[in-house]
Amino acid sequence: MSERPIGFFDSGEGGLTVMRAVAGILPRENLIYACDTLHFPYGPRPMSEVRRFLLGFMEFFAEQNCKLVVVACNTATAAALELLEGGALPVPAMGVVQPGARAATATSRSGRIGVAATQGTCASAIYPAFVRRYRAGAAVVQAACPILVIRAEEGIIAGPEVRAEVARCLAPLLAAEIDTLILGCTHFPHMRAVIADVVGPDVQLIDPGVATAAEVAARLQAEGLVNTTGTGSRSFFTTGDPARFIQVSSRLWPGGVPAAQQIRLDFKRE
Repeated sequence: MSERPIGFFDSGEGGLTVMRAVAGILPRENLIYACDTLHFPYGPRPMSEVRRFLLGFMEFFAEQNCKLVVVACNTATAAALELLEGGALPVPAMGVVQPGARAATATSRSGRIGVAATQGTCASAIYPAFVRRYRAGAAVVQAACPILVIRAEEGIIAGPEVRAEVARCLAPLLAAEIDTLILGCTHFPHMRAVIADVVGPDVQLIDPGVATAAEVAARLQAEGLVNTTGTGSRSFFTTGDPARFIQVSSRLWPGGVPAAQQIRLDFKRE
């Protein structure tokens, strides 16, 4: 039972930041990464459509006999929140929003918390809801940063152009005098160094992927499902072009991605 894999889902390569964090804590786990680059980006899409895509991937993870799935996509977490919280999916699953919100409320000194995310995540107001659940009275300011998602997906995570785009996107949050910034899209930790330079040392960065990895480890430990044998396999799947996925993700995954398989899923209408 413990040797069964952990699945990771995202619209693109961004969720590799979450899988990388889990691999660092649980190196013996067998990990499966599956993303929907065919329909990327999710941010501008209707939530009902994102939810349908997620359900198609959950069937795939069930076929892979996953013991747990991490929805490493903030937009998809928002789209299927009631299913995640209600355990109404074919495989046990958890999102990245709640761990990120918990970490932010524990870190912030003033309670002034910023969220940089996609349009869909911002429109759902999922982060403000959870931040205020864990810290009543917190002041939460959001900024949709779709251009940063695209840059990360292109593998462009540094340089003067990226820095200028980061500064423009985060200007409203800094004007609100936040002391903590949630990287509310799993693509953003890829450009963490640039973001840290823009916000300065007085603003603490919260990577929900790191917080999620800690909660994954705790959950598996509590359920007796930590894998203690083997060296841990890594498998990669995409609905889009595998060659492009390998090219981009190899810049983002330590040691590169040697191979990826294309998958075709049945995205049934609810």
